[in-house]
This record gives sequence, structure tokens and C-alpha cells, in this order.
Amino acid sequence: MKKILLLSGLALLAFAACNKLPEKAPDYSDAAIVVEPVITRATETNFENGDAIGLTVSRAAGVHADNARLTYDGAAFKGDLTWYAEGGDEATFAAYYPYAATKPASFTVAADQSAGLSSSDFISAVKENVVPTPAEVTMVFKHRLARLVLNVTNNYGAAIDAFTVKGAIPTALIADDLTASVDASAAPVDIKAWKGANAWYVILPAQTVALTIAATTGSKTLQQKLAEATLVAGKQYTANVIVNPEDIQIVLSGEISNWDDGGELAPEGDEPQEIAFEEHLSDGYFSYDNVRYNVVKLKDGKWWMAQPLAFLPAGKQPSSDPNDGNGIWYTYSSDGTNITPATDGANGYLYDVATVFGAAITADNYNSFEGAQGLCPAGWHIPTRSEFIDLVGQSNKGAGESAAIVKEDAAYYDAVYNGARITALDADGFNYAFIGTMIKASATATGSYNKLITSASDCSVEAYLGRPKMNYMLSSTGNSVTQFFALMSAFTATYKEGKLNVTFNNITNGVEVRCVRNAE
Repeated sequence: MKKILLLSGLALLAFAACNKLPEKAPDYSDAAIVVEPVITRATETNFENGDAIGLTVSRAAGVHADNARLTYDGAAFKGDLTWYAEGGDEATFAAYYPYAATKPASFTVAADQSAGLSSSDFISAVKENVVPTPAEVTMVFKHRLARLVLNVTNNYGAAIDAFTVKGAIPTALIADDLTASVDASAAPVDIKAWKGANAWYVILPAQTVALTIAATTGSKTLQQKLAEATLVAGKQYTANVIVNPEDIQIVLSGEISNWDDGGELAPEGDEPQEIAFEEHLSDGYFSYDNVRYNVVKLKDGKWWMAQPLAFLPAGKQPSSDPNDGNGIWYTYSSDGTNITPATDGANGYLYDVATVFGAAITADNYNSFEGAQGLCPAGWHIPTRSEFIDLVGQSNKGAGESAAIVKEDAAYYDAVYNGARITALDADGFNYAFIGTMIKASATATGSYNKLITSASDCSVEAYLGRPKMNYMLSSTGNSVTQFFALMSAFTATYKEGKLNVTFNNITNGVEVRCVRNAE
């Protein structure tokens, strides 16, 4: 019997080994849910103590936690939330930052981000197949908006008070999976940037937009429009900004860190513009950007524009305020006291040097624009100092020269005038325009329209009476980092028909531009 019972016991053991009952999953319902984040946030290298996320825990049996608040303690997010008792049930964790009392259906970035980006940096994380554990749950948080970085070179000479990014929609719609998409029904706003240690930053929803960047220093604001670009969530876009005395420029380059590299933003018109241009020299004109300009072949054998340029480069608009740093101004008429801007542009515009050549003027490049096309149409260029001398025969001495230049065989040189008479060029069709000058002695000086007009005491030509007296026509020849040569008019008791000679023009002035045709 004992032998039989022993055999029966062995059989029972073998049966039990082959049919082992499953172990019960551990019960961690007394353990806290702890989230360990993996993220580099917009303004710091990690979360700060006190930052809070909203966490939702969902499983097949239902929602275990809806928008529970967890707070960062320097290592992980913790709170009062504990696990459910069913230790084998899988769950989906969905978390977002910054925390809101109600789980957001939309998110709006701050219009003023100058105090910091944290409140505007919407980030989220989703992790599936999570089971209860006494250990931390690691979650990878992702930026759901886009970031713009402005790397700034300040050539202005004074501190920059603020950068503003204009034209962005500030609101995003938040989906169930905590991703964000721009709310197309929201109105664009201006967003003030935050100044970091080495750059300025703005966070905005991903969107397709043509932004404008504005720099403010004191009472002056300079701005540049960017080309339309599609900003993608989670990516950072760089624009290198050069702030000059009269404008700002966007230059492409820059390294990206922390955020995914979304590339670089270009200024509007950074791609070559296809501008309509047709020459009709036999008929005495050309058409440029759908504007007709008269041209004339003068005694120097070259084709010249017979009226001022009225071309607007991409992103630029003319202004009637001499102090707005715009780079292009309306021409005007004057009664000697008051100024009346000619806002129709029919008689051209006044331009500063940087706008004409599309570049900041520096000590390294001021002498590199000789014969440059500038704002002229293809096949034409900004006149050189030598070409002006070939017309009028006299130039004030330049840097490094011992005396003024006199060229007696110049096409219109008149020894009595020690230059050329305006009446002589006009007789051949030059059509001197008398559109005036916006005077600004330096980048920080106050600008003003020159109000002097011709009178019978200094002008004997009836058609010229009452017209702006001081006029400059820009050349492409630099004399110094602050001056370019220009053709200047003068009226005195001696020069009653108007004298033309070559002198200097401050690069900050707004002056007339005419183009001359390239040699064939």
C-alpha cells in the first residue's frame, strides 16, 4: 500500500508541475506614479523645480486618471496619483506641459515672450503599453510648436531694445494625441521676442507664413519681411539678423541645437526676382517692373535714364518719415518752409546707399560696389564717379587725392561753371528732376527733408524756380565707409542755370538714382 501511495504522490507532483497556476500580478496600487522626462525645453536644458504637467492614464477598463497634476522635483514628475490594483493591465500615458486646470483643446502662445518662453512652449509625450511598476515611467516629450531663433549682429551703434515677429497666428488646436495644429481662424499678432544669452527667441505654432522681423532701438523701428515659409512642429528655424543704421538684413546661416533643425529663414526676395524688363532704345525708353522710363543717349556716347528710378525691391515700401530707417522715401515739393511728399511715386523715390546695393556698407566693402547693378535692370548699372566726371568734368578730391579733378574735355564741361550747366544736359534730353534730398548726417542723427528751393536771386531758368535746390544723384563709387560720390546741383548768383559737379553724399541720405547702360 505504501508503495502504491508513493506512486500516487509522485503522479500528483508531476501533474502539478505540468499545470502550474499563473502567478498573480503584483499589486502596486499603493505606489505613486512617477514620470521621468526626457526633454530639452525651450529656455533651459531641463525642467525646473515646480514645473507641472497634466497626465492622463487610460486603459481598457477605463480612464484611471484624467489630467492629473504632477510636479517636477528636480529629477522626475510626482504627485498624489497612484497605480491601479490590476497590475497586469496595460495603459496609455499622455502628458503635456504647461499644466492647465482643464486639459486644453487649444493653446495660445504669449504675445509678449520677452520675460521667457516657458509658458509658450507646449510640449507633450505619449507612451503606450505601460504596466504598473515601482520604478519611474520614462516618457519622451516633444515640442509641438516651432521656434524661431534670431542671431543678431548689431551694427547700429546703440542697444537694441526689442525684436518683434509680426504676422504669426498665435493659437494652435490640440488634438486627442496632444499634437498641435495652427488655428487658421485665429488672427495674426505681433510677438515680442525673448533675449537669451546669445540670441533672441520666439515660439509660435507651426504654420505657413511670411513673417516680418522688426528691431526697436529707442524711438526707431527697423524691419524686414521674410519670404513665405512652412514652419513644422518641433523644428527650429534660424534667421541671422544684421541691424544697420538704416535697415535690418537677414543673412542665412546658423547652427541648431536641442530642437530638430528646420533650416533657415530667408528674407523676402532672397531668391532672384523675375522682374519684367524690355528695352526700346530706338523709341527712347525701357520698361522695368511694368514702369516706363525715358532714356537718352548723351554726348558721352552712353545711354542714361532721363528720369529718376521708382523701383521698389521686395519687402520695401516708401515712407514720408525721414527718421523711420526705411531706406526708401517719397520725393517732395517745398515752399521753403513746408514739405509736401509726392506719395504717388510718379517722380521716382529717394534711396539710401544700403538699399540701392542691397547690403550694409562697412569698412570692408564700401569700395567694392564700383559699377554695380544695384537696383538697376539687367544690363544697366549705378553710374561710377568716372562716368559722372565724363559728363560734367569736375569732381571734388577724394580720399588720398591731392586735388580736385578737372576734365576739360568732358561732354558738358563749362569752364565758367567749373562743371556742367544743367540747362546744357537738359537741352539734350537729360530732364533734371529736382526731387530733393533727405538729409541725415549720420546713423544716429535726426533726418529731415532739405527745404531749400531756387529763387530768382540764384536761378534764371523759369522752369527751375521754386524747385528743391539741393539734389544728389548717387554713384557706385565709395569715398569712405560713410560717403559715396554723387552728382550734385548748386544754384548761386554765379551759377544761375544750375551747376553740376561730383561731390560727396552721406550713405544715410536719401537721394535720386538713375542708371546708365553697360558698355557693349
